[in-house]
Amino acid sequence: MTSTPEPRGTGRPPGSPPVACEHGPVGTDVSQFARPRRGHFDLGTGYHGDLWLDLDGLFFRPALVRPQARLLADWLRPYRAAAVCGPLAGGAFLAQMVAEDLGAAFVPAYPGPRQPGRFRLPAPAAGDIGGWRVAVVDDAVNAGTAVRASIQAARNAGAVPVAAAALLAVGPAAAAAPRDFGLPFHALAALRSQAWPAGGCPLCRDGIPAERPPA
Repeated sequence: MTSTPEPRGTGRPPGSPPVACEHGPVGTDVSQFARPRRGHFDLGTGYHGDLWLDLDGLFFRPALVRPQARLLADWLRPYRAAAVCGPLAGGAFLAQMVAEDLGAAFVPAYPGPRQPGRFRLPAPAAGDIGGWRVAVVDDAVNAGTAVRASIQAARNAGAVPVAAAALLAVGPAAAAAPRDFGLPFHALAALRSQAWPAGGCPLCRDGIPAERPPA
């Protein structure tokens, strides 16, 4: 397991063992900004799930999210990231806030055209961040597809991913993300949910139609 530097503001006594994934306290339940809905949903990532989040709602009022972004930055500060990368769209909005608080560079990750599950960095950044320590930030992590692809895009550019973080860890992501990403992972809140590859979705087998709410 990857060892994690002790972040500030954890509420744990000094010298307590580091952990790979932590949830920090927040003054407002950030999950409510995403207006969670229960049902059967096509998540648009090759997975189906029983929870839908309106992630655009997280950033409708940036001033409400900024305190959470600052807290994420505080968690990430010990990793000394020179850049913060976030997958478009919501992850990039959050990554820009975190980068600003850290005094780091901001690097968006774009979904690859005609390449589902692959992301790319803009050419200027991809040519400049070789050897840089990079943190990857997303608004919510469920199956983790966008974060994994952003981590790989950073590695392809010669950067060194050092940690990942999100406002929300959905379903088993809180426990699985450190192993799946190969990095320490921090989330401010967790939501109970299940997600399955579309071809093996038990709700589809039961004949429950999948909904894809409009973006």
